[in-house]
Amino acid sequence: MVDPASKGLRLVQISDTHLSDRQAFFVDNYLAAMKCINRLSADLVVHTGDLTVNGVARPADIAFAASAHRMSASRMCVLPGNHDVGEEPGFAMMDQPVTIERLKVYRDLIGPDWWAEDFGGWRLLGLNSQILGTGLADEAAQLAWLADQLDRTSGRPVGVFLHKPLFFARQIAAGVPGSIFVPSGTRARLLSRLLRAGVRFVASGHLHKYLDVRFGQTRFIWAPATAYRSGLRVGTGAPMLGYLDYRLFEDGAFTVRAIHPPGMVVRKLSRLKGNSTFLKDAPDFACDGVEAIQAFN
Repeated sequence: MVDPASKGLRLVQISDTHLSDRQAFFVDNYLAAMKCINRLSADLVVHTGDLTVNGVARPADIAFAASAHRMSASRMCVLPGNHDVGEEPGFAMMDQPVTIERLKVYRDLIGPDWWAEDFGGWRLLGLNSQILGTGLADEAAQLAWLADQLDRTSGRPVGVFLHKPLFFARQIAAGVPGSIFVPSGTRARLLSRLLRAGVRFVASGHLHKYLDVRFGQTRFIWAPATAYRSGLRVGTGAPMLGYLDYRLFEDGAFTVRAIHPPGMVVRKLSRLKGNSTFLKDAPDFACDGVEAIQAFN
């Protein structure tokens, strides 16, 4: 039960900003969101991935995202998405598989791609969803680390963040692309481990939709994107632009609200991409916000 007299700790989750200094389609939306977030005086901001348009092939996108993050008035913890470090085996739609070399670029420019934070009475765990199912040595290392973290919580409530969600809230429709979730075998083991540990919430991005559902003791939360609304016509969740505003209480209770900041622009991907199949191959797009971020740094 939440004590109305307690304000709790304030955490903000943003996701899928898709920043680039060259293909700056969504820089203005990021700045609109950050303007509102900075007014909140949050204790922590968590970014759940897809920082960039094409950080996989263009490290300058990752460097630009890192400079944009410095505009946050609150400390920010960041996780990678498929646009930042690559796609998992079995799903390489853009022919950009995750590799050790791409992970190294991300780590050099952003920092750790999985992490733990003791946040008030909580333990927050950030996972790199993009290495799950890869067979890379880092996958086994991360899963061993996660098991250790869950075993050493000392009774703290736990929240988990990652880029890709684990499942839809109802039966998956036929033809759902394989990119939507953590790969199936790893997904089942991970979900079982998190549920057994009594994790309070699992928060993800990737789908550009807002959702908050309960499975057992655990709530599964999808963050909206700041870049563009989802065009995915299967599954559940509400397509929207914005971010999530959490309050975390020491007894393990928490609240979360989806916020749509004023000034965010809805852009159609089909218009941005032109004749290109993927956004990463679209023509350059100028935005005054790029200079504002560069001047800030």
